[in-house]
Amino acid sequence: MAKVYFHVDVNSAFLSWSALKLLRSGQTLDLRTVPSAVGGDEEKRHGVVLAKSGPAKAFGVRTGESLFAARLKCPQLIVTPPDFDFYVQNSKALIAILQQYTPDVEQYSIDEAFLDMTGTEALFGPPMTVAHTIRERVRRELGFTVNIGVAPNRLLAKMASDFEKPDKVHTLFPDEVPEKMWPLPAGALFGVGPSAVKRLHQRGLYTIGDLARAERKTIVELFGARGDTLWNYANGREADPVTKQATRDNTYGNSVTLPRDLVRPQEADATLLALCDSVGRRLRTDGRTARVVAVQLVDNAFRRTSHQTTLPDPTNSTDRLYQVARRLMDQMWPARPVRLVGVSAEKTGTDNFEQLDLFTDTTRRQKQETLDRTADALRRKYGGAAVTRAKLLTPDAREPGALSAAKQRDKEKG
Repeated sequence: MAKVYFHVDVNSAFLSWSALKLLRSGQTLDLRTVPSAVGGDEEKRHGVVLAKSGPAKAFGVRTGESLFAARLKCPQLIVTPPDFDFYVQNSKALIAILQQYTPDVEQYSIDEAFLDMTGTEALFGPPMTVAHTIRERVRRELGFTVNIGVAPNRLLAKMASDFEKPDKVHTLFPDEVPEKMWPLPAGALFGVGPSAVKRLHQRGLYTIGDLARAERKTIVELFGARGDTLWNYANGREADPVTKQATRDNTYGNSVTLPRDLVRPQEADATLLALCDSVGRRLRTDGRTARVVAVQLVDNAFRRTSHQTTLPDPTNSTDRLYQVARRLMDQMWPARPVRLVGVSAEKTGTDNFEQLDLFTDTTRRQKQETLDRTADALRRKYGGAAVTRAKLLTPDAREPGALSAAKQRDKEKG
């Protein structure tokens, strides 16, 4: 039986979800239709662009740049703060719809997922029919749009979903690769970052087709073992399966694909904090604590690395989760640039007992617990954006996308 995969990708997720929230609160202006961005405090010239609308992109506004720089390009830019709790709600609602069509849903990040649709034709009809059904349901029931790529493997499905946006379904089968994929610039290939593009250009290889038609050994000599993967990708073959997110019972986790690859752990610091903040909030909301903290990284060759540690006592403190995750991230940072960061709290339960000793800073811990409780209460009353940590509003963490958390690095093409 021929394999069929879908890649479902929310169009400009953070911006779309923020626009949706404002529309539901009574605002008549749809931020998706005007130059707008999700970001920090523009009046203080702080913060970065976490997501942008199509009209903002037309002015040259880029994800990851400072809001001050974005304002110079587009003085009329409307900026709204992020609401990560609302983003998670919409992500869960999307996954709930997708799970009605196949039990094999692999959530890749907060705003995208792979579906193995093999063998479902008798239930839902031909792949293109069900893909359009899903696309229309998401728009009608959830209020935002998605692109869906349909292909015989995850790689081609993901490539297909990046074609013309928004609210589209595209196919990319092997016989369509020369026409649809090969004319694209080499940098559009899954796994090819800016540094790889430069090296390809130095060899006179400018398109995906140039890479595909090159001698395999030439690409291996240029990139080592990764070259073999890229050469296969260019030819439409999933030599190394696209990394997928594992899910576990009693696990609270978030992962984000960054707007561009990061070379130092310091650049991912704000993203890591925001992930821990989200995980901690969800734990506290459910009255649970975690005994294990795990960090996952995916480099630009799509190799996944994960480290975890068992805590001496359970916690749901954002600060504690972050401190532990930060140490893990420093220990495991790979040689290659990183494109995805994930944090999970595992072995959760309702045990809130903490073993304190003479060397424990109990005052600091109590203050942190009070801070968490207060912030959670404000968010419940006034919305998820009511309280935002200072590190997430300023670019001084030197992170290009400080929590573009969940947008793929090319996600804002649409």
